[in-house]
Amino acid sequence: MDSNGLADPYVKLHLLPGASKSNKLRTKTIRTTLNPVWNETLVYHGITNEDMQKKTLR
Repeated sequence: MDSNGLADPYVKLHLLPGASKSNKLRTKTIRTTLNPVWNETLVYHGITNEDMQKKTLR
């Protein structure tokens, strides 16, 4: 939060287990708001349905 009481929020997703950069995604930053609304689709590429059953989003 800045001195005006506003923030520049975003969402970070980590697909665990896994430490590679391809397991991390981030939304666009929505500037100067405390009530952000995202209408984005984040897609992990190269992950099979079988792999997804063993993973967790954080």
